[in-house]
Amino acid sequence: MTALDLAIDATFERRLDHDLSCLPCFGGAVERRHAPLLPRDFVLAANYLKSFPQHGFTLDNTIQPDEQYLLSPTCCYPVFHAMRGTTHAETTLITHKNLCFRCEEYYETGTRQISYMMREYIMLSPDLDRINAWIEDVKTEVATYLTSLGVKVEVEIATDPFFNANDYKQKFQRDQNLKSEFVVNGVACGSVNLHLRAFAKACAIESDDGAPMYTACFGLGYDRIYHQFLLAQQADAPATLEPAE
Repeated sequence: MTALDLAIDATFERRLDHDLSCLPCFGGAVERRHAPLLPRDFVLAANYLKSFPQHGFTLDNTIQPDEQYLLSPTCCYPVFHAMRGTTHAETTLITHKNLCFRCEEYYETGTRQISYMMREYIMLSPDLDRINAWIEDVKTEVATYLTSLGVKVEVEIATDPFFNANDYKQKFQRDQNLKSEFVVNGVACGSVNLHLRAFAKACAIESDDGAPMYTACFGLGYDRIYHQFLLAQQADAPATLEPAE
């Protein structure tokens, strides 16, 4: 396979879609579809390029220089872009699957890809306790599900790969325990992230009382988890017997 290929198998992709939708923590999620493309002046896209310039893929047009975009590095950004300026009376759970893009120093199938398939679940709520309870349910239920696939998963506190290692946001993220990763054989195959009110405030997503909503998201990298599934299957396969001489 090359950097232009996906690792995920279509049958396994459908299996993941179905199995995740059956987990209680993801019950009732509303499916949304958006293009994996963001205006570069969208606040989350602009902030991403400031914090992770090493990963961003940007597009422009030589004829129309004002047409400038970022290929989305996550599934949740297009959802937040579409929900700008909206008001919500109650807790909302959304799911979105799409291709994501990140520039990498090297390519390795199923581990480090330029383009990859991801599904995310995004919760918005006026109640921080509801968000925190959901995050704990996600950690437990997703870890149990991934274990049922035959992979050995650890849930670990993590931070994002900020370009500036001294960025205050990285320290805040770690100190506040805002990010946890689902790690298999040293590879982060998924993560759950608490945004507090930062994303909703940036996108003017509010509750009925006018306050920014609390938000969190869970994302699973389909290519990575499929690769780890195949490795586990190979490890469990009985060794081939050599013919006696």
